[in-house]
Amino acid sequence: MQYWDIETRDGIVIAGYKNPPTNYLVAQATVELNELLARWREPDVRVVVLTGAVPDRYITHYSVEELVDMGDDLDGLRMAAHGLIYGYHTLLRSFAYLDKPVVVGMTGDTMGAGLELSLNCDIRVAQRGDYRIGFPEVALGILTGTGSQLLTRIIGYGRAMDFLMRSRTVSPQGALELGLVTELAEDARERAIEIAEGLNRQSAVSVTAAKRAIVRGANLPMEEGLRVEAEQWLKTIVTEQAMTLMRDYVSTPFEQRREWVHNHGVPPKPGNAIGA
Repeated sequence: MQYWDIETRDGIVIAGYKNPPTNYLVAQATVELNELLARWREPDVRVVVLTGAVPDRYITHYSVEELVDMGDDLDGLRMAAHGLIYGYHTLLRSFAYLDKPVVVGMTGDTMGAGLELSLNCDIRVAQRGDYRIGFPEVALGILTGTGSQLLTRIIGYGRAMDFLMRSRTVSPQGALELGLVTELAEDARERAIEIAEGLNRQSAVSVTAAKRAIVRGANLPMEEGLRVEAEQWLKTIVTEQAMTLMRDYVSTPFEQRREWVHNHGVPPKPGNAIGA
């Protein structure tokens, strides 16, 4: 892979994006990402971590230089544009529908395509520092590929309208306050890996069921969403692992049960807690 550094740790795949010095996303990198996705669907991969492999960069945004080069032939671009945008949608939404958790360690500037990719993933950790997170597309005369829909669902209609039309970018703290990221960390890559290790300890069946219930039910009417959740619940309750874990829980003294649950998740560390 030219643009992705891949590391595997006992069921966890860590993919670091590298396109120094800018870490702009480019077309060839998306081709490689499609190839990686096919591998990540295999059962030996249980959690995926996306992060940056260039200091102070995650995925800064899509290469504007590439877009300008494409625009040198506007007629050709008009003919290709339909396939480009829908292929892009398919790639990004593949992360939402991947039946395993995807954790993002946003190790620096994360704008445009970098933020779109992150919002299609499941858990986002931003790195503290003088970084920018947002969508500058409208200021460049274009529009995001999936950003308008994701923003509306994540931060709400009014704030999404303001954020997108004004081409806003915010600090990591501002992104946390808006709900664009779920945590801040001094080292987003290491924190994302830590979260992935915690997810890897969980039941793969129940983690997948939780993701499916949320992704597939989020935009349905309540009753339809509950049917999606019921279908996923039925898959979890009949597993031996579920029975083993629940027997372990009920055999634990009552006063220790809260700590039992806490230790089976990902305990926050000082300075890394949500809202910190």
